[in-house]
Amino acid sequence: MSTYAELLQTAEARLHTSGVGTPRLDSELLLARAATITRTGLYGRLQTDVPAEIASAFEALLARRARREPLAYITGAQEFWSLSFAVSPAVLVPRPETELLVELACELLERAAAERAGPEPTWICDVGTGSGCIAVALAQELPDARVVAVDVSVDALAVAERNAAEHGVADRILCVESDLFDGLDPSTRFDAIVSNPPYLAPADFTQPELRFEPHTALSGGSDGLEAISRLIEAAPGRLHTGGWLIVEIGAGQAKDADELARAAHLAEVRVVPDLAGLPRALVARSNLHAPL
Repeated sequence: MSTYAELLQTAEARLHTSGVGTPRLDSELLLARAATITRTGLYGRLQTDVPAEIASAFEALLARRARREPLAYITGAQEFWSLSFAVSPAVLVPRPETELLVELACELLERAAAERAGPEPTWICDVGTGSGCIAVALAQELPDARVVAVDVSVDALAVAERNAAEHGVADRILCVESDLFDGLDPSTRFDAIVSNPPYLAPADFTQPELRFEPHTALSGGSDGLEAISRLIEAAPGRLHTGGWLIVEIGAGQAKDADELARAAHLAEVRVVPDLAGLPRALVARSNLHAPL
């Protein structure tokens, strides 16, 4: 029989050999889950022997992570915007860099609401909502907002609805099965469209964890720009005058995304870097004087 400390030491070495970037942290989280205790509680048991049933459960979880299955799929949860979101293989694992979209949307929409100073709610469309992390975070931050969360995957929408209910914003988020805006009434317009679309090109599928995530939510076609291009082209017809388009983009896509936005007659086009200094979000505005 091994102690918790001994199991962790062995697990850390195993995950390190498998190429996991945070082997100690992942080992602790998985052992805590197997023991149904918190990570803090785990520290108080390091010199305690691990019961056989917990050791067995830990081995099963560890084997999954060693195969490079994302930790979030194993634990069933991922933090985003300081909130815990349920995740499954039907949705992408929320990434910290995507929080930039929420930050930008809040900044722009709060400013617009102050200028408007009217009773009308702010309408937002989250295109490709997945887990609903963007939609829920925006609904949490903007109490007057109404969010239409669209996705082509019914399974993804079920996860998004679960997360909206868990965080108490289900009454302000409408989940709709739709490819871009095809499932919405043609007259529907928004104050902002926010999206983390598929933007990986074939050469970008280098991390083993990506094998476990939904391919359709990752692949942007041969150049990574297929979904981005379609979204930018359709957005002007779905935005109120002065409405904002905020789209996550991949490495090396800033110039192309900028050109696509200008070709769509969007205004105030810019690309905003993330905390690592990498071009991360295309921001553009619908233009009153441009032909749509």
